[in-house]
This record gives sequence, structure tokens and C-alpha cells, in this order.
Amino acid sequence: MLALLLHALALGYPATRLLAGAAWVARFPETALRLWHAGVLGFFTSLTAVLLLAAHDLWEHLVAWLFHAHEKKVHAAYAGSVPLTGIADAALLLLLAGAGTLSVTGAYRFVRARRQRAEHRLVVDALAEPVPSRVSGLRVLDHPTPAAFCVPGSGGRSRVVLTTGALRLLTPRQLAATVEHELAHLRLRHHHAILVADTVTAAVGWTGLLRDYAPQVRRLSEMAADDRAARRHGRTNLASALLDLGTVTDVVPGQRAGTLPMTGPDLAERVRRLIDRPLAGGRARVLPTIALGIGTVLLAIPAAVSLAPAVSIAGTAHAEKPHRE
Repeated sequence: MLALLLHALALGYPATRLLAGAAWVARFPETALRLWHAGVLGFFTSLTAVLLLAAHDLWEHLVAWLFHAHEKKVHAAYAGSVPLTGIADAALLLLLAGAGTLSVTGAYRFVRARRQRAEHRLVVDALAEPVPSRVSGLRVLDHPTPAAFCVPGSGGRSRVVLTTGALRLLTPRQLAATVEHELAHLRLRHHHAILVADTVTAAVGWTGLLRDYAPQVRRLSEMAADDRAARRHGRTNLASALLDLGTVTDVVPGQRAGTLPMTGPDLAERVRRLIDRPLAGGRARVLPTIALGIGTVLLAIPAAVSLAPAVSIAGTAHAEKPHRE
């Protein structure tokens, strides 16, 4: 249990702090996002394993049933001679309370986000005109403020919105890069990742653990969408569009919480990386593989530590049959 607890704490603070401050994440934002998600999942997996092991009655019955292990050997392998009665009850209660709190918080935020997006979609559909285009759901809103944003949705209900102010301000190439940026948000399901990150940070961040998760997911999601748009329409076109739109702070109808605006967080950093650094080349094919390997290891450690004793005594229930006289 100590190893699993240390693993969870390491993922919850020092590992995430190192990842948040690493310079390479700005060059490979999609890879960094995968590592963030894997690290957070590993944190909760380890923490859940600690609580399950502490609640030894529940865990021991589960191991004995799954691995056909003798109950006494299971107890010796996991509990030994340590009295865990009070700890087990507290651990089980904490596990149920934590899972319930996270589930309720996540469900509440999910329902609220869906309601907000539905309201924004109604406003956009009422005020904005559909545009004949290869882009499904493209709308133009008659408003002097230059802006671009998307309203996520499923089943053809997503919207990409440009204002007439943006149409007058941006060149055709800048507009194409802007639309591609918003489409990248929708294709990569960044609204789901942001919702999960906000829920986790709200539930755990007050302890100091995983407090960088939500802001980093927002930051890296914008960079990942920038990269998708820049590969197709050029870094200069996207950077100049960001600069032109970034000078505007007014909010237009429909552009509220729950939408993903073109001028998201860390605008200055995003423009600098587009101008100063070329997009990731050959190394971009290697980094996702490395990230996948690291993420797999992070998730495998809790399972390996928890199940190693069970594997060593698997099948012992059959060998411990009572003798008949």
C-alpha cells in the first residue's frame, strides 16, 4: 500500500509540476495532453487501489473469488498480522465518499455544460445566418466586434461562428486558418477534456494535488488546435489572425462560458511559438509513441503492485481441501 500511495502522491504533485513547467510540451501539445490524462488516471487508479487494499475484507473476498485463492493465504499476503479493522472501515467509507463526490460533481458539471451549450446554440441559430460551405454548422453573426468561436455539440449540432467584424478584419487565408482552428477543437473533443479537467481540479486541486490539470488542459488544447490549423493554412496566417482578434475583448452574443473562442488563454505564448518555432517534424511521430509507453507504465504500476501477491497464490484454494476421515 505504501508503494501505491507514494505513486499516487508522486503523480499528483511533483510529476504534474514537472510536466507543467517542461519546455517541450509547447512543441508537442497533443502528446503532452495524453501524458496529462494518463498521469491523472494513474493517480486515481493508485489512490483507489490503496483504499481497496486498506478495506481488506472487500479486497480479500474479491481476490479469493477471482484467483481461486485460499482465504487465509490471501489475508496473510495482504493484511499479515496488522490489525486493520478500524482502518478498513474508514478506507471503505472514504472510497465510497470520494467516488460519490466525484461522480455527483462530474454529473452536475456535465449537465450544466450541456444546458449552457444548448442555450448558446439557440442564441447562435436565432441571430446568425448559416453559410453555404464545406464546413457543416458554419454561421455568420452580424456584429461589429471581430470574433470567432465554436459551440460544441453532437449529431451535427456543433457550430462554428464568425462575426461580420471578423469577416471585414481578416484576410481569406486568415479566415480559413481561424475556421480550421475551431474545427480542430470540435474534432479533438477538447470540450470533453476541459470538462473532465475542471471536475478533477475542483474536487482535488484544493489539496495542492493536480491543481495544474485544468489550466494546462486549456493551454495545450489551444496549442493543439493551433498546430492543426497551421499545418493546413500556414503558421503566419494563423499567428496574424490571432494577433488581430486578440486585441478585442468585447463579448458577442452566444460567446459565453461553454464555448471555445479563437483567442483562448496564453495568447502571447501561442503567437510566439507559431512565429519562432517550426511545427514538430519527424520527432512528432516518435513522441506520441513514447508518451503512450509512459502512460501505459503509469497505469500498469497500480495493477501490478496490487495483483502481484494474488498471482503468487492463485489456485491455492483447490490445494487446501479438507481431509476426510
